[in-house]
Amino acid sequence: MSIKLLTPCPDDDGSTSLSGQNFVAPKKKYNPINLYSMDFELDAAKLDLLDPTGKLNSLCRLTLTQGEAMSQVIKNQEILIESLVNTVNYTMMSDTFNQIMIGVSSNWEVREKHHKRKGWITLGAGPGSLKQERIVKDVIKQCKMKPVPASSEIFLITPELINILISLQWVGVKENKKRILTKDPQINLDLNQDVR
Repeated sequence: MSIKLLTPCPDDDGSTSLSGQNFVAPKKKYNPINLYSMDFELDAAKLDLLDPTGKLNSLCRLTLTQGEAMSQVIKNQEILIESLVNTVNYTMMSDTFNQIMIGVSSNWEVREKHHKRKGWITLGAGPGSLKQERIVKDVIKQCKMKPVPASSEIFLITPELINILISLQWVGVKENKKRILTKDPQINLDLNQDVR
């Protein structure tokens, strides 16, 4: 009986090649370190007693724990910033051009007046964030819908777009779905009237 060795070199006598096989190291679970109750001086003294592998394991645990703690700090900062900044997500439509506008503003009153002067109709506005707007626009982009040229927040009204906005719970869309999807209001012409 001969022993075959697995080797990356296919030319070795009596060996089989490892090419085409992927080795995936098993994931190890680690116990996070409680940084609040950690005695750093005592743990530093313990490091002198550990072998190099133990020191690396300790360093890895500390690094992973610190990474998780920093991730939580960043999430808390985002929540705090969003609560301090009075941002509003809004939806407006233009009956004239059959377009819908979705956006975010930290000064909603001024933004609304500006858009209303240009003929936009407010469908809804509510507390929101730039992050929510980015998520919605990313989903719209993934569905291969593009904004009108020279804009990043104005889109042609289509049933698909409206359904996407409703599924993402974008402000003012679900309540006004019928109004949005109704063809542009046009001047009613009564053919029985006399033309002057």
